[in-house]
Amino acid sequence: MWAFLELIPFLFVLFVFLLLLNPLFWLFLLFFFPILLLIVIYFFSLEMLIFALINIIVVPKQLWYMFKNPILRKNHALEHATINVLEERYGELKDVGGLADIGGFYIFCGNALLTPDEVLSAAKEGLVRMKRGEKELAVHPRCGTSITVTNLLLSVIFVVVLIFSGLFDFWHLVFAVALAFIISKPLGRWAQRYITTDADVGDMEIVGISIRPFVRYFGIPVPVASARYFVETARIPRVERVF
Repeated sequence: MWAFLELIPFLFVLFVFLLLLNPLFWLFLLFFFPILLLIVIYFFSLEMLIFALINIIVVPKQLWYMFKNPILRKNHALEHATINVLEERYGELKDVGGLADIGGFYIFCGNALLTPDEVLSAAKEGLVRMKRGEKELAVHPRCGTSITVTNLLLSVIFVVVLIFSGLFDFWHLVFAVALAFIISKPLGRWAQRYITTDADVGDMEIVGISIRPFVRYFGIPVPVASARYFVETARIPRVERVF
């Protein structure tokens, strides 16, 4: 049995060698492969077009939803500030992510062994530092906003190229992807700063932290496998002066 298993790599190489010697194989490549390639490109283009049209409709709605909710934007900024502070303390934490909510924000730890006290301490420090003027803490390079903007740009560029060229091929795809990624990095940071976050958190306070069995994404409860903490925030009520 083991002797046969050891022969499998040799038999595979022999099969490939005999296949290359077969004239029918080259006949298939010459006549049928281009047809199959055109079919694959056609269906891939159709799938990309559907994906692009969905993104063009859905992504602006998501960005508008964030923009019109000032508390959500402030919590998004505090989420970024918390992760930035954690990474200042412990180095880059690729497993750590977050999600903003109306009542606060979630921090997902992944494989990073972060305690509730460490997360809460980072959240409070991020809030204090932003109140002191460190607005850059509200922006994080791994934010989902950058990915969303990249998808939107890729979709728009793809549709524009398709309309003006009248056809789609591999090089058009490469052009669309390269252009989208070049533009998306600075545009993603701009979108974070002015659309999906608000670093003016002078009227916000950290209330506490708790462990949640699930997260709410657009109001829908979604279970999460990794450790997740919910940092609760609140708006400080304005005190009306009476003269």
